[in-house]
Amino acid sequence: MKVEAIVAPDLNISHHDVIRALRIYWRHAWPAGSGICPVLPDWSDLSLPEVLNRFADETGRTAHACRRFVLRLGNYLYPHMKFAIEQCVYGGGFYFLADCHDDADTPRADDSGQWQVLRTRNFEIKLAIEAAWEDASLPTFRTTSEAATGTFKRPGTDHRRILIVDDEPANAALTDAMLRAEGFGTETAASGADALDRVNEQRPDLVVSDYEMPGLTGRDVARRLKADKDTRQIPVLICTYADVSEADLRPADALLRRPFSREDLSAAVGRLLGRRLS
Repeated sequence: MKVEAIVAPDLNISHHDVIRALRIYWRHAWPAGSGICPVLPDWSDLSLPEVLNRFADETGRTAHACRRFVLRLGNYLYPHMKFAIEQCVYGGGFYFLADCHDDADTPRADDSGQWQVLRTRNFEIKLAIEAAWEDASLPTFRTTSEAATGTFKRPGTDHRRILIVDDEPANAALTDAMLRAEGFGTETAASGADALDRVNEQRPDLVVSDYEMPGLTGRDVARRLKADKDTRQIPVLICTYADVSEADLRPADALLRRPFSREDLSAAVGRLLGRRLS
């Protein structure tokens, strides 16, 4: 699939930015002394459209889809990490994302402890890559989403409350801003364990959870809530980049593909709460 159509004079990333971002990714994903390291592609002589044509195009997952291009580059611990170039649904700018893609492997029961250690380390690599991008003044989801959160109006609070569960503060902040713009009161939890504590204390009307988190995943949270007679009626919406279906994430009630727009989130929340949101 050709991608020349996205290239415009006001595009906020350049061919040079992509090459710099790739080199930074490589330094953190394949550090010196980590063993066998794949060769960094030399695309210095290619144009931006030619570079992006080497990526997999994952655009088109929702009605309000933004552009998303990925390379599965892995890291020295885990082969499925992705280098992504993604378009923000607000403003149309592009940013770089290190996608952990932790769902690609399923651990056996006897190595679940090792798997949790790997997931935690994988996430640390992701954070290091994205912090280095920001130090190099390259756009990331965090910097791009911070600009978007101030664009939403904040009307009066709905009587229903939504708990947002996400280990990435930028994801949580943007989802929070979208839901507050719809009139809801919100709370946030940074982990699955924290989410379960908050649900027991506050009984929210809806839980909106990330899927891939260190420790308890979004699906784990849904299982715990649905297994308890006091919380099983609380609907759970899971948000993810992963190539999974709603059936894969049961007993969660619904799945929302990332990247999603305010309209996507509004429609999903409206279905689960039984009312139409504007």
